[in-house]
Amino acid sequence: MKIEVKDVGEFEVKDISYSQARELHRMNAKVFWNGAVDDKAEVNPDEYYDLLEKTREMSGLKDKDLKKYTMVQVDVILQQVLMEYTGLNPKD
Repeated sequence: MKIEVKDVGEFEVKDISYSQARELHRMNAKVFWNGAVDDKAEVNPDEYYDLLEKTREMSGLKDKDLKKYTMVQVDVILQQVLMEYTGLNPKD
């Protein structure tokens, strides 16, 4: 599947199964709902980067594919892949 990342480029990533998408969705929910008090969610940075790494592993993207980008760009790429995998990316 091709993923378009605005201002970065296009990436070919593996298709994943429904159960893998559910696993990523569960991890994502834990990152953003962990310790929420009075509707103020606190992001757990360790869990967030574990989630991005899991997304990278499932996507098939390798270090060699990403090393030409800044760390912030890599985070944006992996976040976009995550959103596509879990259906969180709004369609135009």
